[in-house]
Amino acid sequence: MRKLVTLFCFAALLCACKQKPHVDVQAHRGGAGLMPENTITAMKNALDMDVNTLEFDLHVSQDGQVLVSHDAYFHPRYSTRPDGTLIQEEDPKEYLYTMPYDSIVKYDVGMRFVQRWPDQVKVPEVKPLASELIDFTESYAKKPVNYNIEIKSWPEEGAEGIFWPDYKTFCDICVPVLLSKNLGDRLTVQCFDVRALNYMHEKWPELILSYLTEDYDGGDIEALLADKLGFQPDWWSPHHSVITKENVAWCHSKGIKVAPWTVDEPEDIRRMVDCGADAIISNFPDRVIAIVR
Repeated sequence: MRKLVTLFCFAALLCACKQKPHVDVQAHRGGAGLMPENTITAMKNALDMDVNTLEFDLHVSQDGQVLVSHDAYFHPRYSTRPDGTLIQEEDPKEYLYTMPYDSIVKYDVGMRFVQRWPDQVKVPEVKPLASELIDFTESYAKKPVNYNIEIKSWPEEGAEGIFWPDYKTFCDICVPVLLSKNLGDRLTVQCFDVRALNYMHEKWPELILSYLTEDYDGGDIEALLADKLGFQPDWWSPHHSVITKENVAWCHSKGIKVAPWTVDEPEDIRRMVDCGADAIISNFPDRVIAIVR
Protein backbone atom coordinates (compact mmCIF):
# COMPACT_ATOMS: atom_id res chain seq x y z
CA MET A 1 0.00 0.00 0.00
CA ARG A 2 2.86 2.36 0.89
CA LYS A 3 4.41 1.79 -2.54
CA LEU A 4 1.11 2.56 -4.24
CA VAL A 5 0.77 5.79 -2.27
CA THR A 6 4.34 6.75 -3.17
CA LEU A 7 3.74 6.03 -6.84
CA PHE A 8 0.50 8.02 -6.77
CA CYS A 9 2.24 11.02 -5.18
CA PHE A 10 5.08 10.85 -7.71
CA ALA A 11 2.61 10.72 -10.60
CA ALA A 12 0.70 13.68 -9.21
CA LEU A 13 3.93 15.65 -8.82
CA LEU A 14 4.97 14.80 -12.37
CA CYS A 15 1.62 15.98 -13.74
CA ALA A 16 1.88 19.21 -11.74
CA CYS A 17 5.35 19.86 -13.16
CA LYS A 18 4.02 19.44 -16.70
CA GLN A 19 1.12 21.83 -16.22
CA LYS A 20 1.42 25.13 -18.06
CA PRO A 21 1.89 28.23 -15.91
CA HIS A 22 -1.21 30.37 -15.38
CA VAL A 23 -1.39 33.18 -17.90
CA ASP A 24 -4.13 35.81 -17.78
CA VAL A 25 -5.81 35.82 -21.21
CA GLN A 26 -6.81 39.39 -22.09
CA ALA A 27 -9.06 40.11 -25.06
CA HIS A 28 -7.63 43.25 -26.72
CA ARG A 29 -10.53 45.59 -27.49
CA GLY A 30 -12.68 42.53 -26.78
CA GLY A 31 -10.81 40.47 -29.39
CA ALA A 32 -10.64 42.79 -32.38
CA GLY A 33 -9.45 40.09 -34.77
CA LEU A 34 -12.70 38.23 -34.21
CA MET A 35 -15.45 40.83 -33.66
CA PRO A 36 -15.86 44.61 -34.16
CA GLU A 37 -13.44 46.19 -31.71
CA ASN A 38 -14.50 47.76 -28.43
CA THR A 39 -18.14 46.80 -28.80
CA ILE A 40 -20.59 44.87 -26.64
CA THR A 41 -20.64 42.14 -29.31
CA ALA A 42 -16.87 41.71 -28.96
CA MET A 43 -17.05 41.53 -25.17
CA LYS A 44 -19.86 38.98 -25.31
CA ASN A 45 -17.83 36.82 -27.69
CA ALA A 46 -14.79 37.06 -25.40
CA LEU A 47 -16.86 35.99 -22.41
CA ASP A 48 -18.27 33.06 -24.40
CA MET A 49 -14.65 31.99 -24.95
CA ASP A 50 -14.02 32.20 -21.19
CA VAL A 51 -11.29 34.85 -21.27
CA ASN A 52 -9.99 36.07 -17.93
CA THR A 53 -9.86 39.78 -18.69
CA LEU A 54 -11.61 42.24 -20.98
CA GLU A 55 -9.32 44.97 -22.31
CA PHE A 56 -10.80 48.16 -23.76
CA ASP A 57 -10.28 51.92 -24.10
CA LEU A 58 -12.04 55.06 -22.93
CA HIS A 59 -12.75 58.42 -24.52
CA VAL A 60 -15.08 61.26 -23.57
CA SER A 61 -17.86 62.89 -25.58
CA GLN A 62 -18.59 66.62 -25.80
CA ASP A 63 -21.31 66.24 -23.16
CA GLY A 64 -19.04 64.41 -20.73
CA GLN A 65 -20.15 60.84 -21.41
CA VAL A 66 -17.52 58.11 -21.03
CA LEU A 67 -17.54 55.88 -24.09
CA VAL A 68 -15.56 52.89 -25.29
CA SER A 69 -13.25 53.67 -28.21
CA HIS A 70 -9.58 53.18 -29.02
CA ASP A 71 -9.42 56.19 -31.30
CA ALA A 72 -10.22 59.79 -30.43
CA TYR A 73 -12.16 60.03 -33.70
CA PHE A 74 -14.19 57.84 -36.02
CA HIS A 75 -11.46 55.80 -37.67
CA PRO A 76 -11.83 55.15 -41.43
CA ARG A 77 -10.87 51.53 -40.78
CA TYR A 78 -14.32 50.72 -39.42
CA SER A 79 -16.65 53.77 -39.35
CA THR A 80 -19.84 54.52 -41.32
CA ARG A 81 -21.72 57.80 -40.96
CA PRO A 82 -25.43 57.95 -40.10
CA ASP A 83 -26.21 58.74 -43.75
CA GLY A 84 -24.46 55.53 -44.87
CA THR A 85 -21.31 57.16 -46.29
CA LEU A 86 -17.97 55.61 -45.42
CA ILE A 87 -15.40 57.70 -43.60
CA GLN A 88 -12.24 57.83 -45.71
CA GLU A 89 -8.58 58.36 -44.83
CA GLU A 90 -8.49 61.75 -46.56
CA ASP A 91 -11.60 63.08 -44.77
CA PRO A 92 -11.27 65.57 -41.89
CA LYS A 93 -11.24 63.68 -38.62
CA GLU A 94 -14.53 63.59 -36.74
CA TYR A 95 -13.44 63.76 -33.10
CA LEU A 96 -15.57 62.24 -30.35
CA TYR A 97 -14.81 65.06 -27.91
CA THR A 98 -16.45 67.54 -30.31
CA MET A 99 -19.70 65.56 -30.53
CA PRO A 100 -22.49 64.81 -28.04
CA TYR A 101 -23.02 61.12 -27.38
CA ASP A 102 -26.49 61.09 -28.97
CA SER A 103 -24.74 61.96 -32.26
CA ILE A 104 -21.87 59.49 -31.76
CA VAL A 105 -24.24 56.58 -31.23
CA LYS A 106 -25.73 57.10 -34.72
CA TYR A 107 -22.49 55.97 -36.42
CA ASP A 108 -22.01 52.29 -37.23
CA VAL A 109 -18.66 50.73 -36.31
CA GLY A 110 -19.32 47.07 -37.00
CA MET A 111 -20.35 46.52 -40.59
CA ARG A 112 -17.35 47.66 -42.67
CA PHE A 113 -14.84 45.13 -43.95
CA VAL A 114 -11.62 45.59 -41.96
CA GLN A 115 -8.57 44.81 -44.05
CA ARG A 116 -6.40 44.47 -40.95
CA TRP A 117 -8.67 41.69 -39.65
CA PRO A 118 -10.29 40.12 -42.72
CA ASP A 119 -12.02 37.33 -40.76
CA GLN A 120 -13.69 39.69 -38.32
CA VAL A 121 -17.43 38.93 -38.10
CA LYS A 122 -19.65 41.76 -39.37
CA VAL A 123 -22.54 42.94 -37.17
CA PRO A 124 -24.23 46.32 -36.75
CA GLU A 125 -22.59 48.00 -33.75
CA VAL A 126 -22.05 51.38 -32.08
CA LYS A 127 -19.51 52.83 -29.67
CA PRO A 128 -21.09 51.97 -26.30
CA LEU A 129 -21.03 53.90 -23.08
CA ALA A 130 -18.54 52.39 -20.66
CA SER A 131 -21.20 52.09 -17.96
CA GLU A 132 -23.54 50.19 -20.29
CA LEU A 133 -20.79 47.86 -21.46
CA ILE A 134 -19.71 47.02 -17.91
CA ASP A 135 -23.32 46.54 -16.80
CA PHE A 136 -23.79 44.09 -19.66
CA THR A 137 -20.61 42.10 -19.02
CA GLU A 138 -21.26 41.93 -15.28
CA SER A 139 -24.74 40.50 -15.85
CA TYR A 140 -23.72 38.22 -18.73
CA ALA A 141 -20.53 36.69 -17.35
CA LYS A 142 -20.90 33.27 -15.76
CA LYS A 143 -18.08 34.03 -13.31
CA PRO A 144 -16.32 37.22 -12.16
CA VAL A 145 -14.38 38.78 -15.01
CA ASN A 146 -11.45 41.19 -14.79
CA TYR A 147 -11.09 44.51 -16.61
CA ASN A 148 -7.97 46.18 -17.99
CA ILE A 149 -9.21 49.60 -19.08
CA GLU A 150 -7.12 52.25 -20.78
CA ILE A 151 -7.63 55.97 -20.37
CA LYS A 152 -6.48 57.38 -23.71
CA SER A 153 -4.89 60.56 -22.38
CA TRP A 154 -2.01 61.82 -24.52
CA PRO A 155 0.19 64.96 -24.17
CA GLU A 156 -0.05 66.45 -27.65
CA GLU A 157 0.19 70.21 -27.93
CA GLY A 158 -2.65 71.72 -29.93
CA ALA A 159 -4.83 68.63 -29.47
CA GLU A 160 -5.07 67.95 -25.73
CA GLY A 161 -7.99 69.89 -24.32
CA ILE A 162 -9.42 70.32 -27.83
CA PHE A 163 -9.79 66.87 -29.40
CA TRP A 164 -9.69 65.03 -26.07
CA PRO A 165 -9.70 66.30 -22.47
CA ASP A 166 -6.58 67.41 -20.63
CA TYR A 167 -5.23 64.56 -18.53
CA LYS A 168 -6.73 65.70 -15.21
CA THR A 169 -10.18 66.24 -16.69
CA PHE A 170 -9.89 62.91 -18.54
CA CYS A 171 -9.20 61.05 -15.30
CA ASP A 172 -11.72 63.05 -13.26
CA ILE A 173 -14.48 62.06 -15.69
CA CYS A 174 -13.51 58.42 -16.29
CA VAL A 175 -12.31 57.11 -12.93
CA PRO A 176 -15.50 57.86 -10.94
CA VAL A 177 -17.53 55.98 -13.56
CA LEU A 178 -15.25 52.95 -13.18
CA LEU A 179 -15.22 53.10 -9.39
CA SER A 180 -19.02 53.33 -9.32
CA LYS A 181 -19.16 49.76 -10.67
CA ASN A 182 -17.55 48.41 -7.47
CA LEU A 183 -15.20 46.07 -9.34
CA GLY A 184 -12.58 46.08 -6.58
CA ASP A 185 -9.35 44.32 -7.48
CA ARG A 186 -10.89 43.08 -10.73
CA LEU A 187 -10.23 46.53 -12.20
CA THR A 188 -6.88 47.66 -13.59
CA VAL A 189 -6.51 51.10 -15.18
CA GLN A 190 -3.75 51.43 -17.79
CA CYS A 191 -2.28 54.45 -19.52
CA PHE A 192 0.71 55.57 -21.63
CA ASP A 193 0.54 59.07 -20.15
CA VAL A 194 2.88 59.31 -17.12
CA ARG A 195 1.14 62.49 -15.97
CA ALA A 196 -2.23 60.72 -15.82
CA LEU A 197 -0.77 57.70 -14.00
CA ASN A 198 0.84 59.89 -11.34
CA TYR A 199 -2.35 61.91 -10.96
CA MET A 200 -4.49 58.79 -10.52
CA HIS A 201 -2.02 57.28 -8.07
CA GLU A 202 -2.17 60.40 -5.91
CA LYS A 203 -5.94 60.95 -6.11
CA TRP A 204 -7.13 57.33 -6.04
CA PRO A 205 -4.39 55.31 -4.31
CA GLU A 206 -6.66 52.27 -4.25
CA LEU A 207 -6.47 51.92 -8.04
CA ILE A 208 -4.43 49.10 -9.58
CA LEU A 209 -2.40 50.86 -12.27
CA SER A 210 -0.59 49.59 -15.36
CA TYR A 211 2.14 51.54 -17.14
CA LEU A 212 1.83 51.14 -20.92
CA THR A 213 5.03 51.73 -22.88
CA GLU A 214 5.94 51.69 -26.55
CA ASP A 215 9.34 53.42 -26.73
CA TYR A 216 11.38 51.18 -24.43
CA ASP A 217 14.44 50.10 -26.41
CA GLY A 218 15.62 47.25 -24.20
CA GLY A 219 17.81 49.50 -22.07
CA ASP A 220 17.67 50.13 -18.35
CA ILE A 221 14.38 48.64 -17.19
CA GLU A 222 14.86 50.12 -13.72
CA ALA A 223 15.20 53.61 -15.14
CA LEU A 224 12.01 53.11 -17.12
CA LEU A 225 9.85 51.77 -14.31
CA ALA A 226 11.40 53.13 -11.14
CA ASP A 227 12.57 56.58 -12.22
CA LYS A 228 10.14 57.82 -14.88
CA LEU A 229 7.07 57.32 -12.70
CA GLY A 230 6.69 58.83 -9.27
CA PHE A 231 5.65 55.43 -7.90
CA GLN A 232 5.97 51.73 -8.66
CA PRO A 233 3.14 50.52 -10.91
CA ASP A 234 1.33 47.24 -10.29
CA TRP A 235 1.76 46.24 -13.96
CA TRP A 236 4.15 46.96 -16.80
CA SER A 237 2.57 46.60 -20.24
CA PRO A 238 5.05 47.00 -23.15
CA HIS A 239 4.95 45.93 -26.76
CA HIS A 240 5.73 42.22 -26.84
CA SER A 241 8.87 42.71 -28.94
CA VAL A 242 10.83 44.11 -25.98
CA ILE A 243 9.94 41.31 -23.55
CA THR A 244 12.83 39.19 -22.30
CA LYS A 245 13.23 36.68 -19.50
CA GLU A 246 15.55 39.15 -17.82
CA ASN A 247 13.24 42.17 -17.72
CA VAL A 248 10.28 40.01 -16.69
CA ALA A 249 12.37 38.53 -13.86
CA TRP A 250 13.41 42.03 -12.75
CA CYS A 251 9.75 43.11 -12.66
CA HIS A 252 8.78 40.04 -10.66
CA SER A 253 11.58 40.71 -8.19
CA LYS A 254 9.95 44.09 -7.54
CA GLY A 255 6.41 42.72 -7.37
CA ILE A 256 5.44 44.14 -10.78
CA LYS A 257 3.37 41.96 -13.11
CA VAL A 258 3.94 41.99 -16.88
CA ALA A 259 1.27 42.14 -19.61
CA PRO A 260 2.72 42.46 -23.14
CA TRP A 261 0.63 43.77 -26.03
CA THR A 262 -0.55 42.97 -28.72
CA VAL A 263 0.44 39.32 -29.06
CA ASP A 264 -1.32 37.67 -32.00
CA GLU A 265 1.03 35.18 -33.63
CA PRO A 266 1.42 31.69 -32.07
CA GLU A 267 5.22 31.90 -31.98
CA ASP A 268 5.03 35.23 -30.13
CA ILE A 269 2.45 33.87 -27.71
CA ARG A 270 4.72 30.91 -26.90
CA ARG A 271 7.68 33.23 -26.38
CA MET A 272 5.69 35.36 -23.92
CA VAL A 273 4.84 32.22 -21.94
CA ASP A 274 8.48 31.12 -21.98
CA CYS A 275 9.57 34.55 -20.75
CA GLY A 276 7.18 34.32 -17.80
CA ALA A 277 4.63 36.98 -18.75
CA ASP A 278 1.72 37.15 -16.30
CA ALA A 279 -0.82 38.14 -18.94
CA ILE A 280 -1.08 38.22 -22.72
CA ILE A 281 -3.13 40.92 -24.47
CA SER A 282 -4.27 39.71 -27.89
CA ASN A 283 -6.63 40.53 -30.73
CA PHE A 284 -7.04 36.76 -31.02
CA PRO A 285 -7.69 35.49 -27.49
CA ASP A 286 -8.75 32.14 -28.96
CA ARG A 287 -5.15 31.58 -30.10
CA VAL A 288 -3.82 32.41 -26.66
CA ILE A 289 -6.31 30.06 -25.00
CA ALA A 290 -5.32 27.25 -27.36
CA ILE A 291 -1.68 27.60 -26.31
CA VAL A 292 -1.78 28.48 -22.61
CA ARG A 293 -4.62 26.18 -21.59
